Amino acid sequence: MRAFLLYIFEHANLGLVERLREQTIGAEVLGRKSNYDPAVDNIVRVRAHELRGRLEKYFQSEGIEEPVVITIPRGAYVPEFVPRPFDEAPAPAILPITETEIPTPKEVRSAGSPWLLFAAILLAAIAASIALTRYVLRDDNRAGIVRPGGAARDFWGQFFDKPNEELKTVYADTSYALWQDLNGKDLDLGDYLNRKYLDVQGNKQFNVVMRRVTTPADLTLSVHLATLAAEFGGTELPQFARDADSQFFHQGNLVLIGSHRSNPWVAIYEPSLNFELGQDQHSGAPLFLNRSPRPHEGQVFAIPAMYDTQKTEEKTYVSFGVVALLKRCDDHGLTVIVEGLNMQATQAAGDLVTDPQRLEMLLRSIGHKPGTTVAPFEALFQITSLPGGYDSPKIVAFRLQPAQSCVGG
Repeated sequence: MRAFLLYIFEHANLGLVERLREQTIGAEVLGRKSNYDPAVDNIVRVRAHELRGRLEKYFQSEGIEEPVVITIPRGAYVPEFVPRPFDEAPAPAILPITETEIPTPKEVRSAGSPWLLFAAILLAAIAASIALTRYVLRDDNRAGIVRPGGAARDFWGQFFDKPNEELKTVYADTSYALWQDLNGKDLDLGDYLNRKYLDVQGNKQFNVVMRRVTTPADLTLSVHLATLAAEFGGTELPQFARDADSQFFHQGNLVLIGSHRSNPWVAIYEPSLNFELGQDQHSGAPLFLNRSPRPHEGQVFAIPAMYDTQKTEEKTYVSFGVVALLKRCDDHGLTVIVEGLNMQATQAAGDLVTDPQRLEMLLRSIGHKPGTTVAPFEALFQITSLPGGYDSPKIVAFRLQPAQSCVGG
């Protein structure tokens, strides 16, 4: 049911409702052959019936304060997101998993813009979906889940070698990155912690930086990490980058999402990385710099200049991202960094470490021996960025950290 919920939600979110058919779901989600006969095997209808019951139970109990109710109409598999009547529930509860801004119903009505209402419903639905997924995971965890094997065990097993282990996740502060772009700034972690960007005097686009916003890629990765943590008998502890402090990083295992421009905490580990995020001096476009190129490796990996203003997010082009697994010196904890030059690349980085097949491809590309614990590494990958998604992830360069090495943090 977890897989069912994620599949129909993500496809509806991307507008791919034509794939939400019984036979497609049976083959792509529930492990049936592509040519199986739904008239003989009704597994999809059975699971959909169970999921409808879990949804109804959640929104009548733990999710009673959610501003948007998720339903799956009978006879179909396209989820619907229905705002609660304003007098039915109190103000929406602020979930700790994301700082994505969700306008209140009053704000939406006064704005007078239809897309704002859609945005409010969509963002609230995303938050409710993640909460529901964790609710399902919690119940399944009580029943007992067999720990994953294969690439997931090799990579993530070391994060959960103790019972009830916590995985700390720090989400990107997207409005902070946008504010830097609008003001031509390149601030460091010290500036971020000092909150100088919140000084009203002489602050252009102050209304932008005041907003606490993350991305859909971060939200999707949150669901996947919560699933992984539960399957290993642990939990995920999320934190918005702006709310994190040094104590949050003091102990335990971490996942940092985004580059240092949207998640300044990544800067702690950048001196130890070979693939460094930078900017083109003339265009300001983001790029990855290969500090020590090997034979047949490039030195600069960039995307089209001014990609955000020229709407190349709506076109097909090549982009790049980095995945790194690092061992910290302070408490021997582990840190995973996932970052990309655009949102699709960040999404691909998250998928590379959470999707079993993509993770297997990643580990195979860096020469990992199956059945052993994955050693610290960093990998630069390339994707074809598509409108609303990506295709063809490929590892183009990687580095293995020396044995017994560690990084500060």
